[in-house]
Amino acid sequence: MKRSKASSGSSKRPEHRPIGRRRSIEDDVLAVLIDERSGREYYVSMLDNFPYKGRAYSVMYNYEPDDGFRRDPEIIIMRSWRDDNGEQLFSSIRDRRELDAVFEVFFDRYAESLTSGS
Repeated sequence: MKRSKASSGSSKRPEHRPIGRRRSIEDDVLAVLIDERSGREYYVSMLDNFPYKGRAYSVMYNYEPDDGFRRDPEIIIMRSWRDDNGEQLFSSIRDRRELDAVFEVFFDRYAESLTSGS
């Protein structure tokens, strides 16, 4: 399980940018996922959040500063929920069929955002 915290110069909580919305300065706010087992921090940028079959999912990619040698980012899809304190939590999807189904939902949303011109 991973917890998130905002990483920005302000105390403003980051809003996740829905697919199809134009980029703004706020889109550069990163989330930091902290692995509860190892304590390792992962910097990610959120791509999309959506419900599917009664669960919430988040799609993100690892953030790495552009140094000219960076490979293309890989997307990460995780289950998402808030605990009793309102803290955002994430967990890996271990079931391949669930992961494939959620990826299809994300891909359809992404494709629709490209054709809608929003």
